[in-house]
Amino acid sequence: MGEWSSEAIRELAGTVYLYLTQPLFTLGDASFSIATVLKLTFFFVIFALLAGALRRLLSRRLLPRINVERGLAYALSNIVFYVLITLGLFVSLEATGVDLSSITVLFGALGVGVGFGLQSIASNFVSGLILLLERPIQVGDHIEMGKLHGTVTRIRMRATEVLTNDNIAVIVPNNELTGLQVINWSRGGDTMRVRIPVGVAYGSDVKKVVEALMEAADNTEAMLKQPAPNVRLTGFGDSSLNFELLGWTRELLHRRGQFISRVNFAIYDALQKHGIQIPFPQRDLHLRSSIPLPVAEPAAGRDGPRAG
Repeated sequence: MGEWSSEAIRELAGTVYLYLTQPLFTLGDASFSIATVLKLTFFFVIFALLAGALRRLLSRRLLPRINVERGLAYALSNIVFYVLITLGLFVSLEATGVDLSSITVLFGALGVGVGFGLQSIASNFVSGLILLLERPIQVGDHIEMGKLHGTVTRIRMRATEVLTNDNIAVIVPNNELTGLQVINWSRGGDTMRVRIPVGVAYGSDVKKVVEALMEAADNTEAMLKQPAPNVRLTGFGDSSLNFELLGWTRELLHRRGQFISRVNFAIYDALQKHGIQIPFPQRDLHLRSSIPLPVAEPAAGRDGPRAG
């Protein structure tokens, strides 16, 4: 009974071995079985875990210790991650006995397929590399693209995540960030100049207007004292004298609408305090006299009065 059991176990093991090593498909001259796929998956998962751990180590510990800025640390750690993932794929293929030269033609065919069928994905992938290498925008930057305003939180190989001031995550394809006009409010530093247009009624004392606007700037806490704010007379409108209050702030980067609202409230209070009128559109209507048109008298009807 024991010998029969041993025979059965060996027979079962041989059947399982044949099942696992039986070719399922071929790529070029390389054949893949269940055992090959399992070994390939095992080695690739190990490389992926190591690459992820190294990325976290670089971005959170090593690079910050040598005073590498946040955006550059993020870009470098991600580039290292993708290089290790690619290297892991080739090492896994070699470790499972797959001859890479035998599937070179297949890689070329896949490249052609990517060029024709996956143009959008390939474009976003290349754009992601450009964003990580050239770093026109970085994690933590406040950007504006059309109606989108927000802070960059992640830059991935296909898309970038932008968090708006309303705490809404917007996923933007990378090719839009490299192909469209993007305003990076954080690129030049943490301070920025704001321009607030103001219109006052004709006949206002311009010196009092300047005094009121400077007072409004001084009463706004987020308005920096250095560089000092100033006021310009920008033009003569249809119904108003057009001024512009210019000042520097650090809050415009992340709370633009709130900051401008506070400045406008301060301007309104200052204008009211100094008795300066805010105009509204007006139109003057001039009536010109003209010669009255002659009015024709109605003709007599058939039953009207007759002569004689």
